[in-house]
Order: sequence, then structure tokens, then C-alpha cells
Amino acid sequence: MRRGALFLLVLAAGCAEMKQAPPALPTAALAPGSADGVRGSIEAMAPAFADRARGLAGRPAAAAQAAAQLEFITAAIPRDPRYAPIPEGVRRELLLARQELRDALGTDEDATPEVVVPALLAAAAALRAGDQARAARALPAPTFRPGGARSVARLGELGPLPQADNASAMVQREVARLDAEGRWLGVRPVDASGNLITTFGLGGNTGVGY
Repeated sequence: MRRGALFLLVLAAGCAEMKQAPPALPTAALAPGSADGVRGSIEAMAPAFADRARGLAGRPAAAAQAAAQLEFITAAIPRDPRYAPIPEGVRRELLLARQELRDALGTDEDATPEVVVPALLAAAAALRAGDQARAARALPAPTFRPGGARSVARLGELGPLPQADNASAMVQREVARLDAEGRWLGVRPVDASGNLITTFGLGGNTGVGY
């Protein structure tokens, strides 16, 4: 798909995302050990997609986990008021990355993250346990094409994902910048240990929960 046409599609998708409630998803499975599923997913997926996702080749479990994280944060950031300071340009890049990844995996472009994320996490867990049959059942058609065992195989051969690499690195840098500049506007995420991110300036320096 040409980038211009894809850009128009992601603009429409972005508007739709903003009108929805935050996705009710198993964040503990998305980012084990992190008290903030969005922040934890960002920190985990950026290295996974580095170098155009070269490190995911032949690693279907890792690919399924990283894909779930990208799906999750792309939906969660526009809906979560804690992450309102993330610029619109970064959100658009994430939407483009999600489309790139869905094209590579064969995910239905109309599928909701509430369906896609748990399916990918289930596949990742099954693959880590060595249960190929359970992984295949987690990726049914038509949500995943062709579905089943062939979709599991596609996880191991997604090919280069330059947009996912770019977008995941971009959002990681943006979170680090907002941390450093203290621009979370008083409604702040927590770090991996569950501690509030301390901010100064626009957001003040008092501890505000969420």
C-alpha cells in the first residue's frame, strides 16, 4: 500500500481510537514486571523491533509478544489521559507501524485490539511452552489470515519492519524526553517499579496518582 493512501487510512483510524475507552487488556502479560503496561510495552518492544525487527526472524514467540505490545500501545496512548502529552505525529507513526505489522502477519485491518492483543499473547505463551497446536488455535481465521498453523509460521518470517522500528524507537525517545523535561501535566505514568514519575514545570512536582 502506498504511504500516502496509508496515511489517510491511519488518520481515520486515529480519530476512531480517540473516541473509545482504554482497552481492557491483560497488561501483566504484555509487560511482565512493569506497573504500567504502556510504559513497559514501549520499553520492551523498542529493542524487539530494532534493526528493522531483524532479531525477530525465526522467533515466533518473541514476534507475537512484540506484535501484541505494538497493537496495545497504538490503541492505548490516544485513549489514556496519562499519555496525552505524546505528540500527534508519534501517534500517527505508531498507526503506520501497526498497519505495516498487520500486513506482514495477515491480521484483519478491521480487527479491534481487544481481539488481536489477547490472541497474540496467547500464541506467544503457547509457543514459549512448546505447544504449537495451542498457538495455532489462538490465531484463527478470519482475524488472522490464513489462520492457524500457517499464521504461526508467518510470525517467524515477518520480514523487515522498518516502520515498526522507527515508530517504537520514536515513542521510546518521546517518553524519555517527557520524563526528562517533566511534561506529564500532572497525570503521570509510573515507572517499572510502580513509582510515580516525578515531574517539574508544567505538571508541578507533587505526587499525583492515576
